[in-house]
Amino acid sequence: MSDSPVVSFSRDGEVFELGRSGADPVLHMYGSTGLGLAPVSIASSERLAGDGSIVRGVRYDAREVFIPLYMEAPSTGELSAVRRDLTALLAPHRGPVEVRIEDPATGSDRMIRGYLREGLDGDYGDGFHGFWQTLGLTFECPDPWWLGPERLVSLQVNPGSKPFLSETVEFFPVMLAQSAVVGEFEVTIDGAGPVLPSWEVVGPGEDLRISNGTDVIEIDGEFEDGTSTVIDAATGRITPDRWADTSLRSRLFALNPGRQTITVSLVGATTDTVVRLVYRERYLEGV
Repeated sequence: MSDSPVVSFSRDGEVFELGRSGADPVLHMYGSTGLGLAPVSIASSERLAGDGSIVRGVRYDAREVFIPLYMEAPSTGELSAVRRDLTALLAPHRGPVEVRIEDPATGSDRMIRGYLREGLDGDYGDGFHGFWQTLGLTFECPDPWWLGPERLVSLQVNPGSKPFLSETVEFFPVMLAQSAVVGEFEVTIDGAGPVLPSWEVVGPGEDLRISNGTDVIEIDGEFEDGTSTVIDAATGRITPDRWADTSLRSRLFALNPGRQTITVSLVGATTDTVVRLVYRERYLEGV
């Protein structure tokens, strides 16, 4: 059906998309689970006096996503070949795979990373019929949040009348000195939870400052011409390692849903200097 969700699996640029009509060899069947709110844990303690309890915290636990499939081929051998291709892509020893759901009814495009736990274990019982077979794939997802498409905000530093240029956001530049530029830009984060962005700085330049309210990232020293430095809040890494140049008050901060005002400053920037913000918005549901 044209209005049913499109489900696909991908890893390292390789994509396996499930069909929605009888013309496709592998179909996504009705019966998927794990696409809504993740399991919830509520930590509480009993009151020393009085009724009830006190809630200490609420968290979302790891989730399972179940995707049922129907596979069909002209022969048993060709069906085995399709199944082998799927197994090679989803093999859990290769790490997590991206399970992506595009919903034409809502226009949403969301992805979650998970490890295949069961469904391709060679069961040729009631679901196997020679040239067609039904399977149910179960993915274990340590991060229960669904992620939206990757967003990119690219800021090119220019020492002329518009020191920071961006095609996606408004940026308000101010020249602090002959070699220093500072400016503010606003970005709106959709979704239901805070995002963990990455920042890429392409030199030349010196003494980077990125701030959002009281949160700040400060890296002193030189960013050499043409080199790339990536500050990844999700992994807590700076590549190449610049922690020795990072101030003690720096924090690889998250961006909360809503309108955010980001301040960026860099000394000695040229027209080749670029600062990129990359993030994915987070959602409670897959559709």
